Amino acid sequence: MIPVMEIEGTWEQVLEHASELRGRRVRLTVLTTIEGGLSPADVISGSDRQSRMVAAWDKYEQTRLTEEETAILDEFEQFRREHPIQFRVPTLLDDPE
Repeated sequence: MIPVMEIEGTWEQVLEHASELRGRRVRLTVLTTIEGGLSPADVISGSDRQSRMVAAWDKYEQTRLTEEETAILDEFEQFRREHPIQFRVPTLLDDPE
């Protein structure tokens, strides 16, 4: 039997254990209050990155595209297959040309 691991803290503190938890089943319980007496709803509202991303996506969804923009997006997957991009991290041994 695999031992049970218990981690408690803020979301950021839990994320520090992501590499240990990769590939494992987890159960997350959100506590009613966190340090400082704030509720999770207080923390989620405000300048949370996720809520800004959702707002940006909503704005994108409401944006009307031109026919040319629509054609570009429709053909993008084919273009990506024909012109693959490969990223790599340069090493100290690379020639600086």
